[in-house]
Amino acid sequence: MTVGGESKPRDLIVLGGGVTGLTAAGEAARSGLDVLCLAGGDGLLGGLVVNVGVLDGFPHGQTTSGMELAATLIAAATADGAKIEFADAQGMQRVGGHWRVETETGDSHTARAVLAATGARLRRLGVPGEDELTGRGVSQCAYCDGAFFKDETVAVVGGGDAALQEALHLAEMCGKIELVTRGPALRARPDYVRQATEDAKFAFHWNSTVEAVLGEEAVTGVRVVSDGQRAEIACTGVFVFIGLEPTTDCLPDLSRDEAGCLTTDGRFRTGAPGIYAAGAVRSGYGGLLVHATEEAAAAVGSIREDLSAETA
Repeated sequence: MTVGGESKPRDLIVLGGGVTGLTAAGEAARSGLDVLCLAGGDGLLGGLVVNVGVLDGFPHGQTTSGMELAATLIAAATADGAKIEFADAQGMQRVGGHWRVETETGDSHTARAVLAATGARLRRLGVPGEDELTGRGVSQCAYCDGAFFKDETVAVVGGGDAALQEALHLAEMCGKIELVTRGPALRARPDYVRQATEDAKFAFHWNSTVEAVLGEEAVTGVRVVSDGQRAEIACTGVFVFIGLEPTTDCLPDLSRDEAGCLTTDGRFRTGAPGIYAAGAVRSGYGGLLVHATEEAAAAVGSIREDLSAETA
């Protein structure tokens, strides 16, 4: 409970409302820890997974949607006693033996330990026209926006699992898929590659990068560069899936790898006392949903042991 803008010290604050964060909050509450999950100010729990229409083989061999999985994790965490607050952490500092986390709402919360499960965000192209036309043809969610492009031509940028899964969904409603990938081949799982290459709606642009998104009031195409040659591809939508970048804005100066992910020891400890990291924000994360849940549980186990040792 927050009193006068600052809450009573808790055992643990979890930063992030994605699969890792929600799983960790539930695990911590079940183990008897007083836990608060700061799940973000947009009110959308589940992280990037909520944008995925079909999660093959998760959980336990079932097929479900990202939204359904998020709802299950939210219900489980709150039922077990985890407190979830819709606010973004803005910064944190060490105060005595606790970490104080400041939020965008002006409140502050203190805890003996903090688990950074802030995940990652979709990487953007960073080219002219992208920002200006976001929401007017540029998107990063085929399941959200695909229906607006029925029977039209769209460009999908990327060559991994996410790009192919989204492109295959778009192919169910769009007239043509112009797939732009910077490599000489697709990097996605073989089943996705087979489906795409056997679908006559797909056209592939190998060794290509997008130089600009074209259009004034709405997307009219993209300009790509391939082997030094420029070409324009006409389309009304551009869907960008070129990887992830860790979300670390609210965190202190912690050790990171070349990609910006937090480095930890084998027990998910960062270099700062009392700060742990798990999931997509952590260097060495496996990338699958099952890894997210496994890391959440393992990190909470380490936190419990360390907190118990402090009071022993």
